[in-house]
Amino acid sequence: MSQWLYNGLTSAGLPAVCIEARHAKAAMVAMNRNKNDRNDARSLAQLIRSGWFKAVHVKSTESQETRTLLMAREFFVNKLRDHENEIRGLLRPFGLKVGRVAARDFDTRVRELVEGYPNLELCMSALLRGRAEMQAPMASPP
Repeated sequence: MSQWLYNGLTSAGLPAVCIEARHAKAAMVAMNRNKNDRNDARSLAQLIRSGWFKAVHVKSTESQETRTLLMAREFFVNKLRDHENEIRGLLRPFGLKVGRVAARDFDTRVRELVEGYPNLELCMSALLRGRAEMQAPMASPP
C-alpha cells in the first residue's frame, strides 16, 4: 500500500518520502518502551524531524505492472503444471501412465489411456477441458 499511497500523494503535488520500514522500526523501538499508536506516531514524527531515516526508491507504476504481469504468468504456468500432474496422479493407481509426451499430445494420450473406463473418461474429460481453458489465454497474446 505504501507505493500506491506514495504515487497518489506525489501525483497530487504533495511532497512524499517512503522510508525503510526495518530501519524505522528499529529506531522506534529504541525511542520508547510502550508500543501503542500514540507512541508510534510520536516516534515517527521525531524520526522525520531529526532526519534519522533512510529514504527508499519507489518503483514506477510501469515497473510494478511489468512485475505483476510476470508474477501472474509464473503463477499461471505453475498451476497448469500442477493440473497436469494431478491428472497423471489420478491415473497412476489404475496402472495408467501418461509418460513423457509433448504438451500438444497430452490430451490425446490421456484420452487413449482412459478409453474403456467410462467413469475415468468422464473425469478426465472434465479435467482436460479445464486444462484447455487454462492453456487458451497463454496461446493468445494480450
